[in-house]
Amino acid sequence: MICEQGEVLYVDFEPHVGHEPAKYRPAIVLSADAFNRVSSMTVVAPITSTDNGYPMHSKIDCEDVSGFACVEQMKAVDLNARKCKHVGYAEEQQMNALLSLAGAVFGI
Repeated sequence: MICEQGEVLYVDFEPHVGHEPAKYRPAIVLSADAFNRVSSMTVVAPITSTDNGYPMHSKIDCEDVSGFACVEQMKAVDLNARKCKHVGYAEEQQMNALLSLAGAVFGI
Protein backbone atom coordinates (compact mmCIF):
# COMPACT_ATOMS: atom_id res chain seq x y z
CA MET A 1 0.00 0.00 0.00
CA ILE A 2 1.52 3.32 -1.08
CA CYS A 3 0.04 6.40 0.56
CA GLU A 4 0.43 10.11 0.04
CA GLN A 5 1.53 12.73 2.54
CA GLY A 6 -1.59 14.14 4.19
CA GLU A 7 -3.63 10.98 3.68
CA VAL A 8 -5.74 9.91 6.66
CA LEU A 9 -5.98 6.17 7.33
CA TYR A 10 -7.17 3.78 9.97
CA VAL A 11 -4.13 1.87 11.26
CA ASP A 12 -3.88 -1.12 13.62
CA PHE A 13 -1.25 0.01 16.17
CA GLU A 14 -1.25 -3.31 18.04
CA PRO A 15 0.94 -4.60 19.49
CA HIS A 16 2.12 -1.55 21.36
CA VAL A 17 4.44 -0.98 24.33
CA GLY A 18 4.21 1.59 27.11
CA HIS A 19 2.96 4.99 25.93
CA GLU A 20 3.03 4.10 22.22
CA PRO A 21 -0.19 4.56 20.24
CA ALA A 22 -2.60 1.65 20.60
CA LYS A 23 -5.76 0.22 19.06
CA TYR A 24 -7.18 0.50 15.57
CA ARG A 25 -7.30 4.26 15.16
CA PRO A 26 -6.96 7.00 12.57
CA ALA A 27 -3.53 8.32 11.65
CA ILE A 28 -2.16 10.83 9.17
CA VAL A 29 0.75 10.21 6.80
CA LEU A 30 3.64 12.61 7.50
CA SER A 31 6.37 11.14 5.28
CA ALA A 32 6.96 12.63 1.84
CA ASP A 33 5.50 11.01 -1.26
CA ALA A 34 8.99 10.31 -2.69
CA PHE A 35 9.91 8.40 0.50
CA ASN A 36 6.62 6.50 0.53
CA ARG A 37 7.13 5.30 -3.06
CA VAL A 38 10.54 3.71 -2.38
CA SER A 39 10.17 2.47 1.20
CA SER A 40 8.12 -0.31 2.71
CA MET A 41 7.67 1.95 5.73
CA THR A 42 5.51 5.07 6.11
CA VAL A 43 5.75 7.67 8.89
CA VAL A 44 2.37 8.43 10.45
CA ALA A 45 1.05 10.38 13.44
CA PRO A 46 -1.84 8.78 15.32
CA ILE A 47 -5.01 10.83 15.73
CA THR A 48 -6.87 11.09 19.04
CA SER A 49 -10.40 12.39 19.54
CA THR A 50 -9.43 14.05 22.84
CA ASP A 51 -8.23 17.66 22.95
CA ASN A 52 -5.59 17.55 25.69
CA GLY A 53 -4.22 20.97 24.79
CA TYR A 54 -0.77 19.49 24.16
CA PRO A 55 1.50 21.76 22.09
CA MET A 56 2.48 18.87 19.78
CA HIS A 57 -1.15 18.10 18.87
CA SER A 58 -2.72 19.63 15.78
CA LYS A 59 -6.38 19.70 14.73
CA ILE A 60 -7.40 17.41 11.85
CA ASP A 61 -10.78 17.34 10.11
CA CYS A 62 -11.25 14.91 7.26
CA GLU A 63 -14.46 13.26 6.06
CA ASP A 64 -15.31 10.85 8.92
CA VAL A 65 -12.35 11.76 11.17
CA SER A 66 -12.15 14.76 13.46
CA GLY A 67 -9.45 14.89 16.10
CA PHE A 68 -5.90 15.85 16.96
CA ALA A 69 -2.77 14.43 15.34
CA CYS A 70 -0.23 13.48 18.02
CA VAL A 71 3.03 14.54 16.38
CA GLU A 72 5.11 13.54 19.42
CA GLN A 73 3.96 9.94 18.77
CA MET A 74 4.87 9.77 15.07
CA LYS A 75 5.90 6.28 14.10
CA ALA A 76 7.24 4.45 11.05
CA VAL A 77 4.87 1.60 10.18
CA ASP A 78 4.49 -1.08 7.52
CA LEU A 79 1.04 -0.21 6.22
CA ASN A 80 0.66 -3.58 4.50
CA ALA A 81 1.06 -5.37 7.84
CA ARG A 82 -1.12 -2.94 9.82
CA LYS A 83 -4.57 -3.52 8.22
CA CYS A 84 -4.90 0.05 6.93
CA LYS A 85 -8.03 1.60 5.48
CA HIS A 86 -8.12 4.88 3.55
CA VAL A 87 -10.36 7.62 5.00
CA GLY A 88 -9.45 10.80 3.12
CA TYR A 89 -7.01 13.71 3.06
CA ALA A 90 -6.16 16.56 5.41
CA GLU A 91 -6.42 20.13 4.16
CA GLU A 92 -3.20 21.85 3.07
CA GLN A 93 -3.10 24.29 6.01
CA GLN A 94 -3.56 21.40 8.47
CA MET A 95 -0.71 19.51 6.81
CA ASN A 96 1.57 22.57 6.91
CA ALA A 97 0.95 22.91 10.67
CA LEU A 98 1.75 19.22 11.19
CA LEU A 99 4.97 19.37 9.20
CA SER A 100 6.06 22.44 11.17
CA LEU A 101 5.54 20.52 14.42
CA ALA A 102 7.37 17.48 13.02
CA GLY A 103 10.31 19.74 12.12
CA ALA A 104 10.34 21.07 15.69
CA VAL A 105 10.72 17.51 17.01
CA PHE A 106 13.99 17.21 15.07
CA GLY A 107 15.12 20.81 15.55
CA ILE A 108 14.74 21.75 11.89
